[in-house]
Amino acid sequence: MGISARFALGEIKEHKIIYTIIILVIALTMSSFLLENAYLSYMMQVVNETTKLVTCDAVITNGDCDIRDIYGSETTIMHAGKIARAIEEKLPGYKAAVRVTAQATYGIGSKEEPADGCTLQGIDPVNDPDADSLRRKIVKGRFFDESDDFLRGHTPMYIKLRVPGNLPDIIYGSAQRILVKEKPYPVIAGLAASKVHPSIIDVGKELDLLISMEPRGTSYAAVRVKIIGLYESGTPTADAMIWFMHADSLREIKGYGNITGKEWKIPGIGAVRGFNPIEVNRNIGDVVVVDAPEKCDYLDPFGESKKIKENLRKAIPANMNIFTWHDFLVFVAGSMQDTITFLIWGSMAVTLLLCAFAIKYVMDSIIIRKTREIGTLKALGARDRTIFKIFMYQGIFIGSLSGIAGLLISFLVINLVNMYEVKVEFIAGTQLKVGFVLDWFTIAVVVLVPILLSIASASIPAKKASSMAPVEALRKGETYL
Repeated sequence: MGISARFALGEIKEHKIIYTIIILVIALTMSSFLLENAYLSYMMQVVNETTKLVTCDAVITNGDCDIRDIYGSETTIMHAGKIARAIEEKLPGYKAAVRVTAQATYGIGSKEEPADGCTLQGIDPVNDPDADSLRRKIVKGRFFDESDDFLRGHTPMYIKLRVPGNLPDIIYGSAQRILVKEKPYPVIAGLAASKVHPSIIDVGKELDLLISMEPRGTSYAAVRVKIIGLYESGTPTADAMIWFMHADSLREIKGYGNITGKEWKIPGIGAVRGFNPIEVNRNIGDVVVVDAPEKCDYLDPFGESKKIKENLRKAIPANMNIFTWHDFLVFVAGSMQDTITFLIWGSMAVTLLLCAFAIKYVMDSIIIRKTREIGTLKALGARDRTIFKIFMYQGIFIGSLSGIAGLLISFLVINLVNMYEVKVEFIAGTQLKVGFVLDWFTIAVVVLVPILLSIASASIPAKKASSMAPVEALRKGETYL
């Protein structure tokens, strides 16, 4: 150990109380930063994955749709398949698929359960960019299988209202009695929906859905479905709302294809048609979902979504709208994640800045009290570099120990949370797991920032001490005694 290191260690021992306090403050600050950032990363991962079950990386809609319509009320795109193919041809590496969407109500007429709603996402189990992600999220039951009967060979019972008021009893009564004998369409529901309505939503349960056929109209279809699987994405609210159906099933229900058959008019109410043979047209859909090859930039994840939007604009008609996963996320949760990110970094910066001033103040005080010793060392031949290192070693020690302590505290908290599987109450009686996602960038920040901060804080007093002339230092030292 060199002379500078020995003197630095001696100073640390002499002022161990104040240095210990500074180290603890920095360590707790960095630990808090790591835990908050890791939890935010976990929440972003969960929410983003849930969001992308609906949007993938981006969605294409008609120009008359806004971001709220992504919940399942987009207007029909007659050439959706053509748009999807054009994206893949013009943008190498991009994958696009057509989805059919709708809003639905269930639980009507049940004595045990009130009416509730869901958004139906009609996906292609083979070509949809997020089909594999949904498959991995199945926690009970199964995913769609090729042997499933997605088509009934006819469209269901319809009613179109032409007068204001409540839906007539035909929807709640006779239509349901007719559908009881029908083979149901397979659907995948969210586990959260099963927890909210356990008596009517579970694997193997059959129930009636009343599906809104038009985004801005009064046309409805009564269909019977069977739940073949339950999925869990990590965001209970979204899981309760979003259900999945085969795209061809929704095409058949919404009449996207060649329909033949009869229509019966009911005076004063509207028209009812049902049991009409249909040949589905897979070129028709409500939205085009896109998976992009760009990798998420940890430092600028929202810049990624902007780049995707700019690329897609070159490949689709000008009158179409583009919404990315980040647009949808901001619409659903506001700018909460963006704001929290800024607050986390801002609070860390303020606390560390105060610690930096504390380190500088302590070292300035040491220099004042040790001026005579510094003068003596320089008079005995100590170089400026030797004096400079005494204070720099103290800064490196403080920073290194603070970073390591911050990591150890963080790992302890993370292990305790994981050990006891901590959960928090969430919306609709569901629970959300508390988890953490660590990455090398965050760990590097926790370790390196305290070291750089301490070195920067110590460098000013160190430069001041090393530049003292021996005679001046001795004279000032006598004055301070």
